[in-house]
Amino acid sequence: MDELNMEREEQTIDYHLHKALSHLEIALNISVNKVLENESTKKQVGQKWEGFLGEFFSIMREKGKKSKINLLSWLTFPRIR
Repeated sequence: MDELNMEREEQTIDYHLHKALSHLEIALNISVNKVLENESTKKQVGQKWEGFLGEFFSIMREKGKKSKINLLSWLTFPRIR
């Protein structure tokens, strides 16, 4: 892949990650507001996030198996404390 195509590909990755982060932030804001309005929804909202994150990591594992690349090895979380 030439340098121009690599740059375009990176911009596409960055674009979609940015959009995904934007949508996740909106979902998080809605989740927080829902729980603040009604504490009894905490379990239900938590289950939605748990399901989402579980599905995301499952997709990463499956894509990794198909491509023979350990995609989870790309992730480090040094900023999480």
